[in-house]
Amino acid sequence: MNLIVSNIAQSCSEQEVREFLKRELGHYAKYVEVIDAGKPSAYATVELDAKVPYVAEVIARQIHGKQLGGQTLEASADLFTDEPPAH
Repeated sequence: MNLIVSNIAQSCSEQEVREFLKRELGHYAKYVEVIDAGKPSAYATVELDAKVPYVAEVIARQIHGKQLGGQTLEASADLFTDEPPAH
C-alpha cells in the first residue's frame, strides 16, 4: 500500500520531506520516495508497512492538512497503483 503526499512546498528539500514523513509516520513508513523536490509538482510516495487497507486511509487522514514548509499537505491512500497523482 502506498500513501501519496502532494502540495509540497518548493522550499522543501528531498531530505526535509523524507525526515518529516518518517517522523510523522513512524514505523508505518517502510520506504519514502520524494519526486521533483524543489518544483511546484513535488510529491512523495510512501510505501506503508500495513496489511489492512483501512490503515492506509487513517494514515492519509492524519497527514492530510499538516503543514510543511508553510503549505498544507494533501495525502491520499493509493491502494491499487504506483502512478503519481494527477495535477
